[in-house]
Amino acid sequence: MSDLFVQEDEQPEENPLLTQLQAISQKAKQRRTESSIAPIKNPQRDFFVADFVDYTFKDDVATMDAPFFSLSTKTDRNIFRWESPDARRYVEVAPSAFGRATMLDKDVLIFLASQVTAARNAGVDISRTVRFVAHDFLVSTNRDTSRNGYKGLKDALTRLRGTTIRTNIRTGDREITQIFGLIESAQIISAERSGRMSAVEVTLSEWLWRALASFEVLSIDEAYFRLNKPLERRLYEIARKHVGRQSKWQISLETLWKKSGSLSPLKKFKHQLKQSIADDALPGYSYQLNADDSVSCVPKKNAAGVDELTRRLVQP
Repeated sequence: MSDLFVQEDEQPEENPLLTQLQAISQKAKQRRTESSIAPIKNPQRDFFVADFVDYTFKDDVATMDAPFFSLSTKTDRNIFRWESPDARRYVEVAPSAFGRATMLDKDVLIFLASQVTAARNAGVDISRTVRFVAHDFLVSTNRDTSRNGYKGLKDALTRLRGTTIRTNIRTGDREITQIFGLIESAQIISAERSGRMSAVEVTLSEWLWRALASFEVLSIDEAYFRLNKPLERRLYEIARKHVGRQSKWQISLETLWKKSGSLSPLKKFKHQLKQSIADDALPGYSYQLNADDSVSCVPKKNAAGVDELTRRLVQP
């Protein structure tokens, strides 16, 4: 009789099939729970969001000093070379099939340099990849916000990516010959419904990134973006780089011609410079062409007789 019943202190034998079914059921339940939770799409954000509203425009010193950008308003497919008067520094620029990056295209780099510098000053973590709202860029740089404005931004990014630079100009603490694009890459993000460009991600070149990381930038006047002529923009940034706190800065006409990056003959450049002097549109500075073909640049005076550079320095 005792053989027919299991004693209370005895354990029944484990059924392998039942155990397997229980395991399968437990896994299915776990999967159902996990499927109701959205996966982590960006476990570690590897880009900096450029969304500062109150900031000062910044331009990097290296591209203010040497002519990296084309002054042409047409597609420029010329290979360009500039050498400093002492022959110690040089820049060689090769365009892509889309043409060489222009002074107007440089607005993208100025905008990014300004945002990155503002973030660093505010103690915000930054990255070499910067995301920004396309509309914010167009408004900030005084550009058209219509379809043409967005197309212009796309074309600018294409030329910046395609233009190849070879130079020994140092940024940061490195003085080596480098070959690079003005930006490493760009990604355009479009709105799902309209398909219109909404945001842009740009990865800056390491060469430019070193300049920003070392604060090798200068503040520029926002009126810079209202200058329509590429040569006037170039003349402004040359003045901003070299005048500094001096009452006057002087350079030979020929050296200024080469430094501007103009492909026009010297005679035509001289005529263009005279026209720019007559227009007197540059914010903060005035050029003067002297009888000996030297060129002087001085800070402009405001109504109180104080030069604009001094006024900016004493402002809070």
